[in-house]
Amino acid sequence: MRVPTSDRRTAIGANMTPMIDVVFLLIIFFLVSSHLARQENHLPLDLPTAGTFQPNDPDKQALTISLDDAASIRVRGDVVSIQALGLLLAELKAQDGDDAAIRIRVDGQVQYALVEPVLRQAALAGVTDASIAVRDKATSGGNQP
Repeated sequence: MRVPTSDRRTAIGANMTPMIDVVFLLIIFFLVSSHLARQENHLPLDLPTAGTFQPNDPDKQALTISLDDAASIRVRGDVVSIQALGLLLAELKAQDGDDAAIRIRVDGQVQYALVEPVLRQAALAGVTDASIAVRDKATSGGNQP
């Protein structure tokens, strides 16, 4: 019987390649998702002005719904119908439960008659946390979401 010597042992180590791949995929995912979120908030809308408002809560993840002056409803940059919006809001409620929230960005020239169906779809889906983005009267050029 042969006695093993220490010079014949191979070094035991972990293969780091899969972990590095996962880290790079996560980095790419967060870069793309943050880019889409920033792009959604920069749609060219002339927000209505308000004398008083509450600033955005950065910890709250609200779904942003935009209505432009042509009465197009946009969610995540895509134009959707009012029926498709109802389905998206139902999915949001199912996913987030009572924490489901929406933020409506409306062009200042849009009549309330076009905003009301969006609020109705939110109410039908059970989403009760809704806010409307406005611009502060004190700021003349920038949009204050």
